Amino acid sequence: MGLFDKLLKKEPEVELVERADSDVVAVCTGKKIPTAEISDAVFAQEMMGKTIGIIPSESLVVSPANGTIEVLFPTGHAFGIRSNDGVGYLVHIGIDTVGMNGDGFKILKKQGDTVKAGEPVVKVDFGKVKAQGLDPVTMLIITELPEGKEVNYTDFTDVKAGDLIV
Repeated sequence: MGLFDKLLKKEPEVELVERADSDVVAVCTGKKIPTAEISDAVFAQEMMGKTIGIIPSESLVVSPANGTIEVLFPTGHAFGIRSNDGVGYLVHIGIDTVGMNGDGFKILKKQGDTVKAGEPVVKVDFGKVKAQGLDPVTMLIITELPEGKEVNYTDFTDVKAGDLIV
């Protein structure tokens, strides 16, 4: 991001790439981390399903797959996607961010919308999240996996929103 972008507060952009229904992409730009490094036990122990964390470095949180938004919390802190190939995903933005009551979260889509992998769903002011003393790590949880389908995440590296991670 250049000086003029900062001065003009240019929005981060995600380049939408046509993805197959079986593709899974990074839900935000940042550093992928193993579940053991997530500070919340529910996510770290994968109690809700297979989980990966990303420490965000930009404000956009995108759909992990082609599908439909089945759940979108009014606070903007979490949303659920049913992919076109039947996988259920939960994207949870930050730890304990539900208590922010939507402050710092701008919802860009609505429940029932059809989305493409990498399409922005929520814009987050992670500065506000951190100012509240909360962990901004964003989790992608596979809540439902059709029988016979397997998901294995790629290495723990820096990713951009929309990058393939499976």
